[in-house]
Amino acid sequence: MERSWWWKAALYAVVTVLAVLYLIPTVVPENKQPAFIRNHFQKRIQLGLDLQGGLHLVYEVNVDKAVAGKVDRLASDIEDRLHKDKGANDVNVNREGRDDIIFTFKPASDETKLDEAILKDYRKALDVVSRDATTGVVRLRLDPDQVEEVRDYALRQGIETIRGRVDKFGVAEPTIIKKGTDIIVELPGLKSADFERIKSIIGRTAQLEFKIVDDGSEYMRKVAASVPKNSGIDVVPESWTEKDTGKAHEDVYLRSKSRDALQKFFAGLTGDLAVPPDHEIGYEEVQGRNESGNATPDRYWRTYFMHKRAALTGEYLANADQTWDQQTGRPEVSFEFDRQGAAISERMTGDNIGRKMAILLDDKINSAPVIEGRIGARGRITLGGFGDPFALQQEAKDLVAVLRSGALPAPLRKTFETQVGPTMGRDAIKKAKDSMYIGAAAVVLFMVIYYRLSGIIAVVAMILNMLYMVAILAAFEASLTLPGIAGLVLTIGMAVDANIIIYERIREELRLGKSVRTAVDAGFSRAFWTVFDAHVTNFVAGVVLYSYGSGPIRGFAVTLLVGIITNLFTSYWLSHWIFDGVVGRRGAARATLSI
Repeated sequence: MERSWWWKAALYAVVTVLAVLYLIPTVVPENKQPAFIRNHFQKRIQLGLDLQGGLHLVYEVNVDKAVAGKVDRLASDIEDRLHKDKGANDVNVNREGRDDIIFTFKPASDETKLDEAILKDYRKALDVVSRDATTGVVRLRLDPDQVEEVRDYALRQGIETIRGRVDKFGVAEPTIIKKGTDIIVELPGLKSADFERIKSIIGRTAQLEFKIVDDGSEYMRKVAASVPKNSGIDVVPESWTEKDTGKAHEDVYLRSKSRDALQKFFAGLTGDLAVPPDHEIGYEEVQGRNESGNATPDRYWRTYFMHKRAALTGEYLANADQTWDQQTGRPEVSFEFDRQGAAISERMTGDNIGRKMAILLDDKINSAPVIEGRIGARGRITLGGFGDPFALQQEAKDLVAVLRSGALPAPLRKTFETQVGPTMGRDAIKKAKDSMYIGAAAVVLFMVIYYRLSGIIAVVAMILNMLYMVAILAAFEASLTLPGIAGLVLTIGMAVDANIIIYERIREELRLGKSVRTAVDAGFSRAFWTVFDAHVTNFVAGVVLYSYGSGPIRGFAVTLLVGIITNLFTSYWLSHWIFDGVVGRRGAARATLSI
């Protein structure tokens, strides 16, 4: 035999040993594995949702909220530049509807400060709809192309954010994909006790917003006067005095034990009592207290009349961490803004000293402290006050996790949920094993009877093909699903298909009277492109399935693609090498080759 045969033998031996090493963690319990395997080969095949049970969720992305957030950020950026570059200190900026930004300048002549020097940087994002020099009002609108861009971004970023949160939870091989405007999440291997917590972490938008409160306005006094008696809604006056200036404030808000009752009341207001387009109503859940100031079991919802546009959002968060309140000893979440966020915070709080600032987390007001001075880069979020301290600590940890992984660019609404138990998975694995055993036995029997010794070579190549294929899946920690098992079963049939084409070609060469050595070489070389074309065709089909399919289809495509690669390697090159060893380099008579 030539020296190259021995080099190939060494190469195939190394590949086979590596395949076995990669497969050991999947088939051998960890407590029975050698130390070398535990230290260097711990990647294994993961079972998919349909095999080990878990959670299947479908979320719909609220794209309108993402677009409105984009408009708010653009408005904040332009307002900041007007203050800094143009000295336009008296300008009111509000978002109207989803797409429009309204700038109101005082005096009206200042509307010229929103000039081309500023607008050129936003030309691709915003269109000038109208300018009114007499009233000082300028209306800008988000470009329709930007709406589509925000939609795509919300879906892409939503998938990445969910993936980051799930990874921190320790779920093995989650499936998170986009389908239309929905995000599909499959989490295999979860325990039932973890279902509610992981759903809470995934669906939590973690949208942190800061909005200025306007409870002392004439509007709230008119609304308070219109509240019907015995409606379950109380009108609560609130008097407070600024700490430094001593200025007295007389606010009014509505209170009820039912948030729905408050929302229905405001939704039913019309005419002058309808909520102005540049404002909205926020809601905070408050712990009841008795006359002594001690907490009671009662909880209720109170309203805040606040500007619709968020003056600052969590987009500028640089860090978040769990801390403890020094006075109460209860957990809270501290956060820190980046440089741009700190600058916006200083300007916003500096312009609104003496007013309340609502801190919203996922559209629910967390607190609304009075701004007593400029606030820079740091702040904190207090967590509900009088619950189980261990539950509050876990809530703080979960909130830190979602803030660090980033806020979802748009809220999610769960539209479908199903829980898959592990029993079905065990039954499916048993049936899949049975089908593989039966299929493999049928293939082995046919090849040995029909091709005799050459059939045994094909069977050896098939076994090595399966070994390499499963080892590659383990090396990449692929998730094995029912369709993936179907791909494995299909590969058993494909594994000998190429050998049959080659063997029939060798038989033709032998019928022409050629020597065994010549017939084998000619059979392999002349059948190569036929075998290769068949594999390429199947490979292209697998790529299409993987690219455009989802969930189960992708699981099938992965095993199909890996099987095609390993099958070409074993059925052609490895089989040819085995034939070289059987035939030898000096040739052999036709009778010595069993085919």
